[in-house]
Amino acid sequence: MSASFRSQNSALSGLLDKHLTNLAEEEQLAPESIVEAIEAGTMVLLGNPAHPNLKPILVGQPSRIKVNANIGTSPLCNCPATEERKIKAALDAGADTVMDLSIAGDLDALRLGMLKACPLPLGTVPLYAVGQQILDAELDIATMQPDALFAEIAKQAEQGVDFITVHCGLSKRGAEMAVKNNRVLGIVSRGGSMLARWMLENNRENPLLEYYDRLLDICRPYNVTLSLGDGLRPGAGVDAGDAAQWEEVINLGQLAKYALERGVQCMIEGPGHVPLNQVRTQIQGIKRLTNNAPLYVLGPLCCDSAPGYDHIAGAIGGAMGVEAGVDFLCYLTPAEHLTLPDEADVRAGVMASRVAAHVGEVALGRPAAVAREAAMNAARKALDWEAMSKAALDPQMLEKRREDHKTEEVCAMCGKFCSVKMLRGH
Repeated sequence: MSASFRSQNSALSGLLDKHLTNLAEEEQLAPESIVEAIEAGTMVLLGNPAHPNLKPILVGQPSRIKVNANIGTSPLCNCPATEERKIKAALDAGADTVMDLSIAGDLDALRLGMLKACPLPLGTVPLYAVGQQILDAELDIATMQPDALFAEIAKQAEQGVDFITVHCGLSKRGAEMAVKNNRVLGIVSRGGSMLARWMLENNRENPLLEYYDRLLDICRPYNVTLSLGDGLRPGAGVDAGDAAQWEEVINLGQLAKYALERGVQCMIEGPGHVPLNQVRTQIQGIKRLTNNAPLYVLGPLCCDSAPGYDHIAGAIGGAMGVEAGVDFLCYLTPAEHLTLPDEADVRAGVMASRVAAHVGEVALGRPAAVAREAAMNAARKALDWEAMSKAALDPQMLEKRREDHKTEEVCAMCGKFCSVKMLRGH
């Protein structure tokens, strides 16, 4: 890295010195291209040296598309042991990162436990911890003191959190647009709605925007990556692409550029619910306005009427999004919009997003994805079930569904009608 960048972010420089060779091998990229991308802000290295037993990861194409799993408690479902099981389910399913979105219970204890249990990067939304204290005391979120929010961010950085969602681009102007411009679903982001209420009630600008330099100074020593939140993401397809959404995106691009100059890494979040015919233009527009910073996407959810199957709706949008430039997929589970996910939901959500990532990478012609497809095709032609399992995104599922017929050479759908056996030797 350049001497100036090294001097600004010694934590990032140290991580690269330690892990760059392995990262380059894992991603099949030249070390120099990784460093250049990080310096340009088109790739980030997620990793806080204070996170115990950390395995940092790269986010940003052409590195492999990464998948995040959200877990965390709610006021209606609060069991620390369950969250530990969810972490294990996420890691077993192949998630690359985990986000703790807890809003109930002892959040410090939960977070420290997760940092210990998860060797991969852990993300949080620090505003939730501040909000919990206020709302549990039956006070209005508008009473929040900005100093309390910055103190919480500093504490979590010291604890080892690797990336944080901060809704810095949500301005007072944007909040007014979303609330007053007849949006069907207004503001659906929890953090976004909290900050919007604070701004509108106090007639003040977003403290994360007003005191952005203070945020950068807190995060830089720990290489905490800012995941610049999409507080005004559309929560309904008909709201996609409105003025409020793009006002925030423009702000995010400017903030990410400034953070890079100050030695702090940034990702961009977006865009939520987007009809399929708008996914490509949304992704390309966001990438252009944010200087091709890594884009971290929930979905996009390309329909609003599939509760119980939102992981499928999100995977459809996610696959198209990856081909259009998305770098990082945040999973959706079958529990989305309904309840807190359990371990089975977590696994289903991770696998749906991993399939979406792979579909997108095949479309992009990425060597590892194309090689996996070729291995599966060769194994199917040979009826080699062991090789099929190795090529499968989810070997466990393949073996489970084959359990009753695992001694058979053919699958249980065709049996003696197997088309592959029918034409052997011809």
